[in-house]
Amino acid sequence: MNIESALYWLQEMLVAVAVLCAPAMIGALVVGLTVAIFQAATSIQEMTLSYVPKMAVVVIVLFFMFGFMLQFSVDFMQRIFDFIPQIAQ
Repeated sequence: MNIESALYWLQEMLVAVAVLCAPAMIGALVVGLTVAIFQAATSIQEMTLSYVPKMAVVVIVLFFMFGFMLQFSVDFMQRIFDFIPQIAQ
């Protein structure tokens, strides 16, 4: 394995992490921002008001995106396993 292929797989790994984490993080970001604006507008400073909706949205997003995330992970691992024999050459 040369430097170029190692950097390629490092880049692919970072892209995979970003693609797999993005849906849950974006959902939590949107809900957190919405709750923060609501709390600022109403002067309600309840701590659980910010955590419970975020956790609920993350669970819902993961539930609906699980198929895509699993298929993406399986495809990525398939590409890695297909590359392993080329390392020995």
